[in-house]
Amino acid sequence: MSNSNNNENESLVRVIPNDKLFVSEPPPEWFGNPENVENNDNWTNGNWLKSRFHFSFAEYREWANSAFGVLRVMNDDLVQGKRGFGEHGHSNMEIITYIVEGSLTHKDSMGTKETLNRGSIQFMTAGRGIRHSEFNLSEKPLRFIQTWITPRKSGLKQNYGSCSGSLEGRKNQLQHLVSNAQDSSLSTPVEIEQDCDAYVTELDLGKEVSMDLQKDRMAYLLCVEGQVKVNGKQLQRHDAAEIKPTANGGKLNIQCTGTEKTETGEVAHVLLFTMKLEPGAGRTDF
Repeated sequence: MSNSNNNENESLVRVIPNDKLFVSEPPPEWFGNPENVENNDNWTNGNWLKSRFHFSFAEYREWANSAFGVLRVMNDDLVQGKRGFGEHGHSNMEIITYIVEGSLTHKDSMGTKETLNRGSIQFMTAGRGIRHSEFNLSEKPLRFIQTWITPRKSGLKQNYGSCSGSLEGRKNQLQHLVSNAQDSSLSTPVEIEQDCDAYVTELDLGKEVSMDLQKDRMAYLLCVEGQVKVNGKQLQRHDAAEIKPTANGGKLNIQCTGTEKTETGEVAHVLLFTMKLEPGAGRTDF
């Protein structure tokens, strides 16, 4: 697939179409759920969970798509009402969860319990080991994006934090949600133990946002809802993009070309991660 761009000052964009993501629909008993419900008008999928894996994970084993830089996992999860993930453990990973639709209730072994809604973000430094559960306690579907980031070192002290997000802060502009805890020049709602940043935006039709991608940085973008053009490359709901700089860096432009009805109106919705450039990063399986 070509990485060519019309503007030499623009970053290089490679689209990862939705049909190249692995779709997982595990049986309910795997995570302690009752059987799937039939003829429930609130359910939008026949199985309790539909998960799109961006990288090799669980039953999807593909070494040609094992990570993108420090991004080890990105799962786009749709969970039906009264279902969820029973208590399970993690260690030595920075875990970031962004809520797209519905409400997620989190409970962990550090004593944390809270419910988060659209635009909220939570993180865990799993470090030496943490156990938690994630449930959709409502009748309506829940969608969230969970990303695992390789930490700068193993054995870190466990930590948890969250932020309710701000529609005003992300509407037609990039909201900086996640940054490097060791970078004192930045202050964001979530700070993690890795040189990785996360941004989000909700765009009205025709609106656009942009950022400069430095020559030593790369990015991974998810079109969460609606349709956008990223440096002229078209993406729709569930599509992703690997983004690399030119020799001198490059501009990243994101324009809304189509909207869909969401909890916050007719918008396109984008989640963007930036990180240190890793030569050779990216999928090699297509």
